[in-house]
Amino acid sequence: MKRNSIISACLVFFVFLISSVAFSLNYETRKWEAYEPISMEKMRLLPIPPDYRNYFFLQAIDDTTNVVIGDFVGTEKKFCLIIDNKSDEKIDKVIEYMPDTNKYTNEEKPTTSFFTTLPEVKGKIISGEIFRNNYSYNMTSIPVLKGLLKRGRDIIKANYGYTVKLYDPDHPDSMMSEFYFGKNPEGRYDLVMTTHYYKVFMTKITPTIACFVYCKNTKDPVVAETVEALLKLVPQGVVPVK
Repeated sequence: MKRNSIISACLVFFVFLISSVAFSLNYETRKWEAYEPISMEKMRLLPIPPDYRNYFFLQAIDDTTNVVIGDFVGTEKKFCLIIDNKSDEKIDKVIEYMPDTNKYTNEEKPTTSFFTTLPEVKGKIISGEIFRNNYSYNMTSIPVLKGLLKRGRDIIKANYGYTVKLYDPDHPDSMMSEFYFGKNPEGRYDLVMTTHYYKVFMTKITPTIACFVYCKNTKDPVVAETVEALLKLVPQGVVPVK
């Protein structure tokens, strides 16, 4: 009887251990989504590209603007989170996370060489310049979006904004990139830019994080200026989706 009790206890412990490990692995490998407000805790959910390409992300939700820089060119890989709590282009907090050691640091200013000023970095992310000029994925950005608006195709009006899609010329049913921008009745702005994949010659390249700009109901000045300029390029006669 005693031997059976010991075996039963061991089995219970073993099941508990397996469940705990499974939960831990599931948590550690869960993908962070662009619409989730980034935080210190969620920084460790950010993936590292298998080829260690740097990446950049702009998120502006309501009154808070965040910029994430994934800097993998140095001896120590790091994620840099720059927080602007009032979207007034003043840095309120800088948190850096080193995934190799699982350590966080609070900094007075970003230590990554990719940072210049907050307005400039935001502008370079939106324009795609920061991706083109560094070892990073070549995210489809404003120049392509402006070209699509000029062409006047694959533009859908919904509510107070517009969705614009870029399809693969070799596979017309496959969407390579998607954009959304708009200004709501309260005078706040939305801007979402997503690159599902792009091509270099015939090679298909899929970025580690597809959505590199996610701005919703924001008053951020750089986003506002960008959206206002895009709205002026929308062709007349785009029919709303019901």
